[in-house]
Amino acid sequence: MLRRQIFDDTPVSKLATWSGRCGLFSLAVAALSVVILRSGLLDIGPALATFGAALVFAALAILLAFASFVTIWRQGLAGLGYSLLGACWLVRKCEGEVRDAAYRLIPYLSLGLLGFLFVVFAYALGEHLQVMGRWLERPYLFVFPWIGIMAAAVLAVSVKNRLDGPPFYMVTLIFIAAFGTLAISFWPYMIPFAITIEEAASPHSSLAFMFWGEGLFVFPLMLLYTAISLSVFRGKVRATAEHY
Repeated sequence: MLRRQIFDDTPVSKLATWSGRCGLFSLAVAALSVVILRSGLLDIGPALATFGAALVFAALAILLAFASFVTIWRQGLAGLGYSLLGACWLVRKCEGEVRDAAYRLIPYLSLGLLGFLFVVFAYALGEHLQVMGRWLERPYLFVFPWIGIMAAAVLAVSVKNRLDGPPFYMVTLIFIAAFGTLAISFWPYMIPFAITIEEAASPHSSLAFMFWGEGLFVFPLMLLYTAISLSVFRGKVRATAEHY
């Protein structure tokens, strides 16, 4: 009987791996220095030197951990959002163990994503005082964050009550609210307070070609293809004894 093999292709941070190794090595060196000092085999000088080496490796482990955190912060948070969307999609489409596993992951992924969005929003307000002034002068701009908060509340209720339909749509709404908040915070700038959208846009001839060539022909075909694909694969995936 054939047995399905699952290969874990999750990317691993090398900096985080070496941080753990240096931390464990520093503990071993520190323990060795304590043994040397307590046993009286050597003078206090070599014991202190060994303990100092342990502190050096511990500091190196902290630096590597911080570097790995920065790397994951810059490269891995996009995967956090996609993971949350994927988990909600599995809840919507699957049953049994896959659905249960996705339900268990959704709270952790949601907290991580919402925490990241809150930090980015607070950083934008603190770093760019013009953004803070814009939000204070126009309180109606808070409609986008409130939409995200309401969507997160509905997501929490639906996950708690095991409602398979709403989570995917609520996470999508959270993403829309997050991008809307980012857009209105820096509008009309493409690069914050440096280059506007009009200055960064392509020439009029290129935009006209994209609109008439792709917008009126290619884009509707893509929408039609997506609609047909969703209609073909609608409903939940259920285990059957037959093959196709």
